[in-house]
Amino acid sequence: RCTSGSSPGSSPLSAPASLLSARMMIAVLPTLVGLVLQPMPRREALASAAAAVLTVASPACAKGPKNSVYFTNVKDGDTVPSTFTYKFEVTGYALSPAAAGLKEGTGHHHMIIDAPTAFVKSGEAIPMDATHKHYGKAQSEGELELEPGKHKITLQFANAYHESYGKEFAKTITVNVNGA
Repeated sequence: RCTSGSSPGSSPLSAPASLLSARMMIAVLPTLVGLVLQPMPRREALASAAAAVLTVASPACAKGPKNSVYFTNVKDGDTVPSTFTYKFEVTGYALSPAAAGLKEGTGHHHMIIDAPTAFVKSGEAIPMDATHKHYGKAQSEGELELEPGKHKITLQFANAYHESYGKEFAKTITVNVNGA
């Protein structure tokens, strides 16, 4: 059974792949046994088996959303004013303030301006300085004021200790900042 809106770790969406495979086999097994024990035309048997597998293994139930972060109001190559509010989202994990402490499957955003790399390695702490902006109150937007020209901005998701979740939770774009 596929549910939505459950807390992290409590739904089939967050189950390990082996557990999902076991659940799928348990759900499909009665149909497969029925196919063996009851004579029926081959086409009908295949249709029944396919329907059983699709019901249990539909993409919505088979695995959770892809883990990622992304900007919602700007894309790579866009031109923006020098002061601009960037909006961002996360999928696969939930936003949580750093003050709430470590909680599995949660974190908060960081924006990194003109970093030499496209992401902060998994487990590395994100520095607190002028080029690393922290949104530790679980904000989903942040304003940057940048000099005119081309800038590389990396959105990076991290845990309550500001330890990066790595490449999977990073998105780098280049923006062209207009002059005043």
